[in-house]
Amino acid sequence: MMLLPTWFWVLTTFLLGLCIGSFLNVVIYRLPIGGSLMEPKRSFCPNCKAELTGIDLIPLVSFLMLGRKCRRCKQPISWRYFGVELLTGLLFVALTLHALPNAANCVALLLFAAVLVPIFFIDLATFTIPDSLNLFAFVVAVGRDVWGIAQREPGHELLWGWLPRSILGAVVGVLIFGFVRVAGWLWKRQEAMGLGDVLLARAMGAMLISVTLPAFHPLRLFPAWALFACFSGVLIGVPLLLARRETEPAEAELAVEDGEAMAPPEEESSLGKQLYEVGWCLWLGDAIEYVYCKLNPGKCASPEEMQEDIEAFQPAPTAIPFGPFMVVGFLLTVFVGEPLTAWYLAYALPKPQ
Repeated sequence: MMLLPTWFWVLTTFLLGLCIGSFLNVVIYRLPIGGSLMEPKRSFCPNCKAELTGIDLIPLVSFLMLGRKCRRCKQPISWRYFGVELLTGLLFVALTLHALPNAANCVALLLFAAVLVPIFFIDLATFTIPDSLNLFAFVVAVGRDVWGIAQREPGHELLWGWLPRSILGAVVGVLIFGFVRVAGWLWKRQEAMGLGDVLLARAMGAMLISVTLPAFHPLRLFPAWALFACFSGVLIGVPLLLARRETEPAEAELAVEDGEAMAPPEEESSLGKQLYEVGWCLWLGDAIEYVYCKLNPGKCASPEEMQEDIEAFQPAPTAIPFGPFMVVGFLLTVFVGEPLTAWYLAYALPKPQ
């Protein structure tokens, strides 16, 4: 792949990222409201519902050319649409430059990033992560490892002769953030981390171990990943929390002062239930449930019912979604985790005499 000049890959992946970002805007809009990504086939204005034509769908250009307004109803369009396209294009370029000349790592990271972008924005807006996105991310991560095993790539050897490294990464990811979930419940007797975050950690753990340099220990970057996620939560989450509390209505502040919960009453929980849910992530309970609901749609909650649950949920003013910070932590680990880990180990470990 590197026979072609670098500028070619930069331009190609940037344009590809813009186009993918345009589709991700559809994902971000439709999935939380229970909409289908296949029907309607054409994009439409969320205000007047008019179908968009080719001139309305040129990434970045249409948004600026139309003055950030719908060509028909003249209602303003959110800057998020422009931002998602630009962010995806820049992220694709950065990941390509980081991963090449390993083409398999490059493709896997681009696919994974295409899932992380909607997860970031959906969780930030709704405090939920769609199971379909978490499952797709996990499949991409394990698929990268399986490809490496089939091609006998260095760094993808089976552990102990039978275990794919991506599965080990998934298990460790679930255990790290599952521990946070359980510990938070033991401390506060309430949910400290959503199950969607634990499922996201499963996919991230599998991917992180699948794209690690062969010379590195498979789990070497996991401490950096956890620390980056926590630090980004503090550095970004605290200002976000303060800004969000300032915009809360007066009723919300009174509710907090009176000790009233802003969220609907949670089902009774227990330590056993918390541990069971973490185990449910390990044995792919979400994948089994997803397939079952696809085969038996009448026996599962409808998209309309799920949308009602999302709309009914009112997070407390002190709550922030952790998924976006896991995304930031994962990307920081991919880009700078290896040199920072190497520097720290060289500094911390005793020098041979």
